[in-house]
Amino acid sequence: MYRRFLALAVLAAFAACDNTADVEELKSYVQTLQGFQDYNRQVEALVTRFDDPTSDITEADIIAARQMLDDYAAAVEAVPTPSETLLKNTHQLYKRSFGDARRLARDETGDTKRQAHSVAIGLRRLRTAIEDRVYPSLDVMLAREKLEGGEYELGWTGDE
Repeated sequence: MYRRFLALAVLAAFAACDNTADVEELKSYVQTLQGFQDYNRQVEALVTRFDDPTSDITEADIIAARQMLDDYAAAVEAVPTPSETLLKNTHQLYKRSFGDARRLARDETGDTKRQAHSVAIGLRRLRTAIEDRVYPSLDVMLAREKLEGGEYELGWTGDE
């Protein structure tokens, strides 16, 4: 009887230790993503500017926006892939969201105005993927661990 109880206690202790590592990995990952808020602000500012019909967008502005998108993608790509399955899948989703956004932003057909619209469409697609898919997935994982709000809060610029 005591052996069974001891065996269950040892298994419970191992399970708790394993979960602790996953929680720490989640915390670390969320804090890393919070460091990307500057990129999110830049995306939001570019979308607003490129959507404004009174803005005079130049070829240099388009090149700078595409470069910012490439820099953001490289920064996300540089984040080590988490080991926990759900977090790993969310990270892969985050990385994949840049492929579609970059493809749209790189459309060089038409004049400067059309290219600016293409860049804005790509940036909006990225914003939607992050705001509506990546962040909610992380919010669910944080809620499961009772880490909602405060220092672990994620939100798109303006939602915070």
